[in-house]
Amino acid sequence: MAKTFEENTKDFYKELNGECDPEKLLDIAKQGIFLEKPLLNYDSIKDHEYVVDISIISGQLYMINNKKQYKRLKFWHKKAGQSEIINYLSNISKFDVYDLIIVNKYLIDELLKEKDDDFLICLIVNKCYVNFFLLYLYNYSYIYTKVFVLFFSDPLEFSALANISFEIFKYFYSNVHKHLLDNYIEMNINSRITIRNIIDYMIMDYGRDITILNYCSDVIKKYNIIIRRYSSYVKLPFIYSINSLKYFSNKLYKKNSLYFKCNNNYVSEFVNSVFTNEGLKSLEDVKLSENNDLIMKYGINLNKILYYEIIGDKSIDDTEDDIVEGGMNCIYNTNEQLIKIIDPQYSGKKNYYFSDADLYKNINIKSLRSIKNFLTNYKKVDRILKDPNYILNLDIEINSYYELFVIKMCYIVSLIYNNSSRFIIHVLMYYENKVFGNELRNNKIVLNDSYSNSKYIRKIYKLLVNTPHELFNSYFIYKN
Repeated sequence: MAKTFEENTKDFYKELNGECDPEKLLDIAKQGIFLEKPLLNYDSIKDHEYVVDISIISGQLYMINNKKQYKRLKFWHKKAGQSEIINYLSNISKFDVYDLIIVNKYLIDELLKEKDDDFLICLIVNKCYVNFFLLYLYNYSYIYTKVFVLFFSDPLEFSALANISFEIFKYFYSNVHKHLLDNYIEMNINSRITIRNIIDYMIMDYGRDITILNYCSDVIKKYNIIIRRYSSYVKLPFIYSINSLKYFSNKLYKKNSLYFKCNNNYVSEFVNSVFTNEGLKSLEDVKLSENNDLIMKYGINLNKILYYEIIGDKSIDDTEDDIVEGGMNCIYNTNEQLIKIIDPQYSGKKNYYFSDADLYKNINIKSLRSIKNFLTNYKKVDRILKDPNYILNLDIEINSYYELFVIKMCYIVSLIYNNSSRFIIHVLMYYENKVFGNELRNNKIVLNDSYSNSKYIRKIYKLLVNTPHELFNSYFIYKN
């Protein structure tokens, strides 16, 4: 009979803290374990290439520290392209290969040298946040402040809550800029809804590391907030050992008003800690959806509990705790804090945020200074193409999204012409791809007409392919 995840986990940590044979550890992990903290915490194995394999199949965050681990990541990238599900036991999808990566300087340095466009795009897109790698490029001084400001998009453009993956990684896995996460929470304390959603996000996306769960628990206690459960039936997903699952279910969530009682105290304690009131009310449905997981992971078979009772008033409705409340007023300024740290002498504009409405304002595109004064002159276009810094230093007041868009396209084309890092180019292109469908293909920027409803953007496309400079024009493909 196969061992449960609980039993495998005990074997795994016994080996990890003993002989620490990477082959044995990987073999045990393949059978299903609860890996509750990243292996970067263990000096005996943190630099071994199998850290990548063990972490991915166990659904835990991991860090790339050397060439062997980077090659292992590339191996998993190819494997992810062959199947939607990487590990059926832990329900690990191909997206987790990229999403579980803790970014550090070594990884960024490797990505800067990377030539595989497919790998770079998968990694960038699966982080699901347009500013994520931009923050790291600026953090490690691989782009100028002007470039950072030009390309940093409004963090609240796509969501009512800013993505704080960068801040989380800095706080828990770096020795610098740890204050950014605390600052973000503190500046939003006047909105309990925002604080609640920040903690929800941290638990759901990064709570696989129990160190982060402990941090969330402290914030919940400090601000006396009630957070949403993982689902209607259970408070947390079954990715933790039974002791951790019971501990954090009780620490993060309010106690049930209902009580499960049977003749097996072990099962009773587990069910009362882990299941919600709604889960207890619908226990027969829960058996159908969760029982196989409970058997495989914890050795608990609810179908064998023939006699039980639910004690308490079942008419009490606590599902309102799961409602996503509106009216958030999220405040975010990590980008501005970084500028103060990295470039304290910088006195220019800190951001160029424009609303969707700016894309539909009436404007004469040919009157834009970037077009009127520069893109109509061969010599100036030639300088724009051959020197990326030239467009950055031109005296152009950016007071519309269209002006910003033209400057960004010119800068990216110059990077392509000068054979700059593919990674940097893809990071800078990500927003344009997400919003307008524009993409980098064979060293050309494909301008996708079908994505944009703005007639002005389409006019800019036509102007970019019709400057006096044929070589410059050739770097754009207008697709209508």
